[in-house]
Amino acid sequence: MPVFLRDLIRPAAELPVADVCLVGLPLDFGTVLEGGRAGAVHAPNAIRRELRRYHKTYNLEHNLSLENLRIAEAGNLNLRHTDHARNHAHIREQLAALLRQYPRVVVLGGSHDGTYSTVRGLYDATGGQPVGGLNFDAHADVKDKPGLISSGTPFGKLLREGFLAGPRFSEIGLHSNLNTCEDIDFLHQQQATIVPLAHVQKDGMALYASRALSRATKEGPAFVSFDIDGCAEAYAPAVSAPSADGFTPRQAVEAAFLAGQNEAVRLFEIVELNPLYDRDNQTARLAATIITAYLTGVAGSM
Repeated sequence: MPVFLRDLIRPAAELPVADVCLVGLPLDFGTVLEGGRAGAVHAPNAIRRELRRYHKTYNLEHNLSLENLRIAEAGNLNLRHTDHARNHAHIREQLAALLRQYPRVVVLGGSHDGTYSTVRGLYDATGGQPVGGLNFDAHADVKDKPGLISSGTPFGKLLREGFLAGPRFSEIGLHSNLNTCEDIDFLHQQQATIVPLAHVQKDGMALYASRALSRATKEGPAFVSFDIDGCAEAYAPAVSAPSADGFTPRQAVEAAFLAGQNEAVRLFEIVELNPLYDRDNQTARLAATIITAYLTGVAGSM
C-alpha cells in the first residue's frame, strides 16, 4: 500500500487515464505589471517539492485513504515567449486539452493572470458555455484595463467577455481596505457574490464556501482559484502581495476539501506563491497542504 502522496503521482505519459492531473504555470509577468514582487515563476517546482516531501495517503480528520487516487503529472507549461499574449494563448490551449482528457486539473501557479486563460480553457473544454467559479483572495482582481492581461484583471476580463457567469461567481475573503468601490460596484452589477474576510472570520469558512460551491456548480462546471496571498502573512510570507490579516491554514484547508468533494469543480488552482521570499519553505508547504486537502476531497467523492 502506498504510504506517501508522491507514490501516487506518475508522469502524464504513463497515466493517460487518471482522476486528477497536475500542471505548473511558471508565470509572474502579470504580477510585475501590477507592481507586485517578481518570483512566482518559481512556484510550481516549490509546491511540487513540498507535495512530495511530507504528505501521506491517509487522512486522519476524515478517515479517508487516497491510495486509489490516480494522479498524473503534466509538468510545467513552456511560458517563455516574449509576447505575453502568446503565453496566454498557450495556457488556454493546453488547459483545454488536459481538461478534455482528465476529469480534474490542479494548477500550480504562478501569477493570478494565468486564471484568465485556465478558465478560458475550461470554457473551451466543457461546451463553450459560461462557467461558474470561486476566488479565495484578498483582492477582487476585476480591474478594467483593456488590452492588459495582469494579475489584477483576470476575473474582470472573464466576466466582461462572457466566459464567467456573474451569478455563479463568488469572491471570498476580500480584505476591507484592499479593494476599490468601483470594483465592488462592478461585481454587484455582474450579480456576483462578495464575502468579506470579516464574515469568514465571524461565521466560519464552511458556511460561505458550501453556499458558493452550490451556486457555482448548479448549472455546470466550475473552477476554484485560491490565491495564497489571501492567507495572513504570518502563515504565508512568500506571496506576491502579502497582508497582515487573512485566512488561517485551517480555513484554507476547509475550503479546498469542500472543493474536492464537488465533482463539478473541474479546475482547482493555487496561485501567487513567490518562493523567493519564503521562510524554511513555509508558504510552499502551506500550498501543498491546501492541494492535499483538495485531493482528499476528491478521494472522498469517489
